[in-house]
Amino acid sequence: MASTDDPKNEPSSPWSIFNWNNKAEPEVEQPRMRSTQEILTKYKFNGDAAAAAAHAKDKLMERQEKLAKMVEESAEFESEAKNFATLGQQIRKSLETKRWWWPS
Repeated sequence: MASTDDPKNEPSSPWSIFNWNNKAEPEVEQPRMRSTQEILTKYKFNGDAAAAAAHAKDKLMERQEKLAKMVEESAEFESEAKNFATLGQQIRKSLETKRWWWPS
């Protein structure tokens, strides 16, 4: 007779964490080879290579704009961080000369 502390002998439930053969997860569709026409239909270009190229160029330009914006923002954050560090150093230096913990 098995011990009652053994998790494998717990009553099986589809939601049990001890159910080693849990079937509650959805079945994943396996990838398959698609035809050129299926791909073109999905992306709505219907075999028009010029339209597909224009769409790809538009997406590339959007990505370039987003990257440029991120570069500007990161440069701004870096500048603000340097200013903050400089301010902290100035405050530290001004407080080093004062004996703020002992009255004069």
